[in-house]
Amino acid sequence: MNADVAKTELTPPLSVALALTPQCVLSGVLGVMDMLSTANYVARKFPGVSARFQPTLVSADGGPVQGVNGVCLPAQAALPDPRTVAIAFVPSGPPANFGVARMRQALAAQLPLIDWLRAVYEAGGVLASCCSGSFLLASTGLLDGRLATTHWRAEETFRALFPRVELRIDSLLVEGERLMCGGGAQSFSSTVLRLISQLQGEAVAAQTARLMLADGHTSGQNAYRLWVPRRDHGDEAIALGQQWLENHYREAFELDGLAAHLRLTPRTLMRRFRQATGLTPLQYQQSLRIEAAKTLLESSRESVNQVVWQTGYEDASSFQRLFKRETGLTMAQYRQRFGQRRWRAEGGGLVEAGALA
Repeated sequence: MNADVAKTELTPPLSVALALTPQCVLSGVLGVMDMLSTANYVARKFPGVSARFQPTLVSADGGPVQGVNGVCLPAQAALPDPRTVAIAFVPSGPPANFGVARMRQALAAQLPLIDWLRAVYEAGGVLASCCSGSFLLASTGLLDGRLATTHWRAEETFRALFPRVELRIDSLLVEGERLMCGGGAQSFSSTVLRLISQLQGEAVAAQTARLMLADGHTSGQNAYRLWVPRRDHGDEAIALGQQWLENHYREAFELDGLAAHLRLTPRTLMRRFRQATGLTPLQYQQSLRIEAAKTLLESSRESVNQVVWQTGYEDASSFQRLFKRETGLTMAQYRQRFGQRRWRAEGGGLVEAGALA
């Protein structure tokens, strides 16, 4: 992408249009603006860096937009001439928990913005998004046949609406050919730092990250995902099977026993369970065990091996491999990142004593 992005380095400042959309996550919008402004401040210390960002909040009609938290944010301008925009950034789109019908309706109301985004790209600009902002980029058709990512919660909806896009849901950042997609709303830091690195240099990006205590890692979203079992499938027998597994996930899995409990043949159980939940019964039990392990790692002081045993696994090594494959982190790394912090009173104040271990 280096050469593609470099095309936007015409004359500073670089116009960055931050597109406001109804029910967007405002912290993501303003966070992008704050980070770009900080990068401009840092860049002044580097005489060889001429690029400067000029971020502007824009909306389809130039009017205020109400965010998902109910707060209205005024736009600074309507959508500008696409030929004047170096970077069009959609920090957030419709809520990620919208289903297919609601998302399609929300996107239909944004056709002027979608057409404008396409025009910006055709004029040589860069398009960037975070979270469900990728739905707007995908609606332009520019992501067809290309890689993209979005918030993990919106995976099924995205795949249903844009089957021609190669979705990499685990990726926190995907880029190529003047197109950038970030994962969740707060992944804007990784996306913006990448833009800063490309246009103002790695040194400016590094100092900006330090000033804002921003994490520019792009390791993936899997560790953040919350597994939510499907329950709206309407198959009463499978719903009972789900409930049984949730109550007995620590026990050794026996397909024949579960099938007998539900008065189904093993073959019928496998077919209907996968059709209803998207998983086999064994995969479902493994997901339950992983979620149980996450909870224990976040909130208890049990050792890793003790956590494994409490999930029902006897082979600690096997479970740890499964955990890393599904989350992208070892169990120790997961605890380090998500474990509750402890504090102790010392000298009339509070001192952090570290994560639960």
